[in-house]
Formats: sequence, structure tokens, C-alpha cells
Amino acid sequence: MTRREVHEVVGGGSRQNGMTRAGGSDNLLLFSSSTGSRYGYNFDGWKADGVYHYTGEGQQGDQVFKRGNLQLRDHAELGLRPRLFEEAGRSRVRYVGEFRIDEGHPWYAEEAPDRHGDLRKVIVFRLLPLDADAPEPEPVEPEASKPTVKDVPMEEHRAETFQTEPNREPTLAERREADLVSRYVAFLEAAGWKVTRKQITLPDLGHALYTDLFDHGRSELVEAKSSASRNHVRLALGQILDYARHVDHKSRAVLLPSDPGTDLVELLHGSEIACIYESTTPGVFVRVDPGESTPANS
Repeated sequence: MTRREVHEVVGGGSRQNGMTRAGGSDNLLLFSSSTGSRYGYNFDGWKADGVYHYTGEGQQGDQVFKRGNLQLRDHAELGLRPRLFEEAGRSRVRYVGEFRIDEGHPWYAEEAPDRHGDLRKVIVFRLLPLDADAPEPEPVEPEASKPTVKDVPMEEHRAETFQTEPNREPTLAERREADLVSRYVAFLEAAGWKVTRKQITLPDLGHALYTDLFDHGRSELVEAKSSASRNHVRLALGQILDYARHVDHKSRAVLLPSDPGTDLVELLHGSEIACIYESTTPGVFVRVDPGESTPANS
């Protein structure tokens, strides 16, 4: 049926919103469409645990709990019945069934671009089917409820981006960062050291996280950035501290394309993180470890 026909049957509701209350009824209509990917809605669908994951509404900035997001989260208290429709061809939808929020784990946060391409937080709801034909859930190992970490090849440098934005071409900054990482990897491998990335899988996240690289020679976790600006160094600091909670390591370092200056080096050293930057000779790197003020070749 068409979406117009759906609204005629249930007696109203917005034809533009992904979530809409059908007039004065208790029906809360949820629409999932492939066109939502332009706003970061890449998380919708059945998952291995038999739960339907559904991205909240809000095309710009962080999604928050108001309007449809609030109604879906609190639908049981509000007496609303979430009914899901999926895209079924041009201008047509298919009724999947009635759902309820998973009270034990109702939602989780993901990162995705908004309509302007700016990264923001989106809400992903976990919906349990009431009368929908759900696929048979796959057996869940006990370890699946815990974070897991494994080595993956360096070739998977953009794996995390492809999960959340599969159709997007890399930006200039991303290409610069990838090239910087490639030069540093070549530098380490020339010294005979093994280099991989670490894939981190968290039970409440819809996709894996990937470190920029892991230097097995030093057992060092490394986060790279395309610029030595203050904002980039701050971002790298937050990311490496996040990853370090899950990855066993002996040391941590931030990799930059140039010398960030004394103040930012001290910022990194304050968290026991080394600063590595490329010298004026491409492919040659300088390292400043915590407690040291004199740079040394990496």
C-alpha cells in the first residue's frame, strides 16, 4: 500500500515524519526507509538477537527525547502502540507489525552525519515484536555480552566509516590521515615491527570500533590525526583514552603530521601519552615521550 493509504486507514498523522501519531488514536506509526541513510539512518533492521533496531527522528544536531522519540521511548506509559512500516518500492510501504520497547535495554547511542554532514549522536531504539514475523534469533555466546578485541589488517583503515556511511567518499582530511598512517606503518615495518589495527566490539553498540593502528613492537596504541591543531589533538586524546579502556597496551601515542607545539605536547603527556609527528622529511618521524623534553627519532 502507499503511505497515503496508510494514513487514510488509521485516520491521520504526518506524511513526512518518520514517526507520527495517527490522529487521536493510540497508533504510533514508525516508517523505515532507505532514503533515511542521507541523515545517518543506517542502523535500521533486524539484528541477530531477534530485535528490530530503529533510528530515532531528528535530521540535524544530536537527537534528543522529544516528540516522536519521547513517545516511542515512553509508549507503554502513554498507552501508545508502535506499528512499524518498511519501504516496499517506490512510494509504497509494507506493514511489519506491532512492537514494544525492550524494557531491559530500550535504546543506545550511535554516531552518524546529519543533513549537513556534521557528525552527531543518534538514538537507536531496540524494538521487540508483538505480532511481527521476526527472523529466528541466532544463538548468543556468553562472551557476546562482553567487549571483545581482535587484530585486523591495516587495510581495513576505513572499516568503521564504511559501517556507518557506506556510500560516502573519504574527505580530504581522511585521505591525509590515511596517508600519514601508511607512512608511519612503513616506517615501523622497515624496523621489523608488526603493525595491525584493533577491532573493538561492544555489546551495546551496533558497529565495531577500530583503532588507527597498534604497534606490536612497543605494545602501543596509536591514534592519528590529519592536523596538529588544538581541536584535532583534543579529539585524538579523547579517542585514545576511550579505546585504551578496552585494548591491552603498554603505552599510548598520538600521531600527527607536524610538531603541535610545546603546550599540546604537554597536554598529551599529562595523560601519559607520547607525541609522534612527521619531520620535514616525509616518512621520518619524531617522538616525544612523557617525561622527555628532547625529541628523538621514533
